[in-house]
Amino acid sequence: MKRSMMQKRKIILIAILAVVLFLTIVFPYSILSVYPAVQVKIDTAEQQKYNEDFAVLRSLFEGRMGQPDHVVTYSISVLLLYQMEWLTEANHHMWRSDWEPLLTNVQSVKKELIRLSLQEDNFSDEAKVYLQQMIEAIMEIEGTVLQHTNGHTRKHIETSLRNLHSDIATSLNLYVQFWQTYYAK
Repeated sequence: MKRSMMQKRKIILIAILAVVLFLTIVFPYSILSVYPAVQVKIDTAEQQKYNEDFAVLRSLFEGRMGQPDHVVTYSISVLLLYQMEWLTEANHHMWRSDWEPLLTNVQSVKKELIRLSLQEDNFSDEAKVYLQQMIEAIMEIEGTVLQHTNGHTRKHIETSLRNLHSDIATSLNLYVQFWQTYYAK
């Protein structure tokens, strides 16, 4: 009787440990997680296009730094968002602690773009359109980042990160077009 009771306890303990281990692998941001980071898996061509667009924006910015105007000034926080490691590096891992700086950067960019849009007397109609689209894109990105919670599965977080990377890449392209349109005058 005691032997069967001990075997039942061992089986229950093993089952509990197996369930806990399974859950910590499936839910990477849980407290007991064995693998607390999620790999950001971006298509190589998409990653290369992002880095090219970022290099264009950075060169446009650096070319105007000597003679700053309101667009250059408001673009500093935008550059901080776009140069985040998980966006520029292939095979980067996203930790739970990386979401807070991402949210902070996105919210900062939103504020700066809204301030920049108040300077619209200086913008052509085409530049206004790009800026408006950029603000809308950043607001959607902010909503996506705010929806991030610790209860998501690894697969869901990986999919969200790919989609988020794609959305940020789109907003980067819009901002490059805004810069090129604004300074083409």
